[in-house]
Amino acid sequence: MLTRRAVLQAGGVAGMTLAGLRPHAAKADPVQSIQGIVDDYYANSLGGRGAHVGVVVGIAMPDSGDRGRFVFAGGQTLTNPEGRRLELNEHTHLEIGSISKVFTSGMYYMLHGPYTGTLRSTLGERLTMSPAVADISLKNLAVYRPGLAQDNQGGVYPPGMMRSLRNLFDHLAHFTTPFPQGTCYAYSNLGWSLLGMATVRLANLDTEAYAETYNAELKKFCRGFGATNTEVFHPRLKPQLPRGYTRRFVSLPPDSNYQPARDAGYASGGIVSTGADMMQFLLYNMGRLPRGLNDRALAYQQTDTLQTPPCSGAGPGPTTSYGWFHAKVQTPGGEAIVLNKNGGVAGFTSWMGFVGWQGTGAPSPVGAFVLSNSPASTRIGNEVMKLLLRG
Repeated sequence: MLTRRAVLQAGGVAGMTLAGLRPHAAKADPVQSIQGIVDDYYANSLGGRGAHVGVVVGIAMPDSGDRGRFVFAGGQTLTNPEGRRLELNEHTHLEIGSISKVFTSGMYYMLHGPYTGTLRSTLGERLTMSPAVADISLKNLAVYRPGLAQDNQGGVYPPGMMRSLRNLFDHLAHFTTPFPQGTCYAYSNLGWSLLGMATVRLANLDTEAYAETYNAELKKFCRGFGATNTEVFHPRLKPQLPRGYTRRFVSLPPDSNYQPARDAGYASGGIVSTGADMMQFLLYNMGRLPRGLNDRALAYQQTDTLQTPPCSGAGPGPTTSYGWFHAKVQTPGGEAIVLNKNGGVAGFTSWMGFVGWQGTGAPSPVGAFVLSNSPASTRIGNEVMKLLLRG
């Protein structure tokens, strides 16, 4: 599962260079510049790669209130996995990858409030785990300090481990964590998968039942901010998705199942959404929706930040809160903190970011998200945010 891009770990939005995208001077209306960026990306992808990419950009600016604005590119040639024409608009389904993690964190708070306890206290009486796994705190899972290895490039665990809950917990019964939890940063899809199970208080090894329970709680969470078309992947959604393209702009085979993650890993990267729903999620996190300024869940998830060195490698490591990453960005008005999260699964990428606003007494002034059936969402998202921050 493709997730954190090195650019955000190395300095966030500031100084981002978009390889393959033509520089655009800021215009009076930044939306015009953003339209130019995605139009160029579409044209270059089609002309140079033969890729029928689609891009959905959602923008929230100071004058957009609780509605936001959309920018699209690629609708004229977009097709579904079977090669049939597919309309591109704010209701088109796209896989959001690891932004699913922020949804999972929000679901946890909705059901249980602040993070307390361990995997032992939430799952241990019903499922078998080694002491090292059972003792992992839920908070350390949510702030990327689980003591587990970074696994977003694959090759860390047995190939069939996530195929079913039985396979997973058979492995975890004898598993020793490679690092002391809480001491270092590691991007662990396994950790977020376990947090999803703790969120719904997994009671048995029925994988299908778990996916259904997680999905039901996800829909309940999304209804709270007016999003009604977000759910975990199901095979019936495949014809409604655009044909996906890998990081090398190779289209996924028509017979690919398009499942972004195994059922056991849906909490980490298995959600399918639409531009309309992601706009609601963005506005919600920016404090733009009714009662948002005083929302305890948002304050909790966005305010408590941590920074620890990476488990593998040197450097300070990224600053994180619960699911979000925090990047310092220089703007004409001074330094700003951009909360951001990106995601990528086979054929799809995503990015979301907004200026931190907790403690200011006002909602976030600017934010954006990008969804695409191609590899450039993070690059486009960074460029969009740079334009918005220029004012």
